[in-house]
Amino acid sequence: MGLVLLSCMTALAQYKDNGGVQPGRLYYTGKGDFSMGGNRLSEEAIHDLIGEQVYYDTYVPAQKQRRLGLPLGFVGVGLLAADIAFYAAFIDSPQIHERDVVLVSSIVGSLGAIAGAGFIFHFIGKGRLKWIAEDFNRRNGYAASWRLGPTRSGVGLSLNF
Repeated sequence: MGLVLLSCMTALAQYKDNGGVQPGRLYYTGKGDFSMGGNRLSEEAIHDLIGEQVYYDTYVPAQKQRRLGLPLGFVGVGLLAADIAFYAAFIDSPQIHERDVVLVSSIVGSLGAIAGAGFIFHFIGKGRLKWIAEDFNRRNGYAASWRLGPTRSGVGLSLNF
């Protein structure tokens, strides 16, 4: 009886140490959040689950990339659209070929293209966050795997979930 009570207390302590989330498969929701067991995880729970090195080397920079990428991309698209509209408005004007107009248009267009690359940062950040969940699941035995070779009923594809 005492052994059963002790094991229940140990299980409860492990449950509480994990931020109240039962251990299981880690899911990336696609919006910068992670969930486990249907519950959204706090920053502290994520830190505890993935470890300090992955948290500071991958998670924090990936969140910054994801958050900064979208606004930067929209600014870039706005600059490109403004540059195209400006150039289209003055296309028939004799001033369109003046050095200052071409220079300003080139600078604004270049800045817009560079800022528009922010969308790439956003998707790279999301990919890195997805990798964190996949890595956690693989290290803890929750990842699906497949193998081509002998199976119970012959030779074929074996899927493990």
